[in-house]
Amino acid sequence: MEEFFASLYEWFGPNPFYSKDMAELMRGWDITCTGYIGTPWYVIIGWSMVAITIASYVLQYHIIDSSKFNKKHHWWIVAAIVVLFNFLNAFLIMNNTIQAGDYCTQDNIGISDCIGLGLSNAIWSFILFILLTSFKYPRNLGINCSHTTFWKP
Repeated sequence: MEEFFASLYEWFGPNPFYSKDMAELMRGWDITCTGYIGTPWYVIIGWSMVAITIASYVLQYHIIDSSKFNKKHHWWIVAAIVVLFNFLNAFLIMNNTIQAGDYCTQDNIGISDCIGLGLSNAIWSFILFILLTSFKYPRNLGINCSHTTFWKP
């Protein structure tokens, strides 16, 4: 799973949002600068992004599922909340790690790297939310919001 999330967050090539040192930290480069035996942040942040996005989907389409909450602007409100929560999740986790000094001191990592990771996480969560709400099944298990999608609000 680490390679899967790493390829996503690194955008299948050189990452446009954060530095190579941040990518090394995300892969688990340890504090002693000796190997990839540290915390695998890609996996942690990737799975939390998936969980937050799926929970938001379930909340909108299967728990709330109200006739008052099935308009186009409601989909965009939930999508904005998903994007915001996932941005903050990635940004705060990595910013706290950097502030605590839990990374190789030879790496040049700053706040802009945390913002870039948060932005990358937000974009992927938006893409995942679009995909989740685009497929008919299990969206059609909901009654009122089953026709509210990105493509056909």
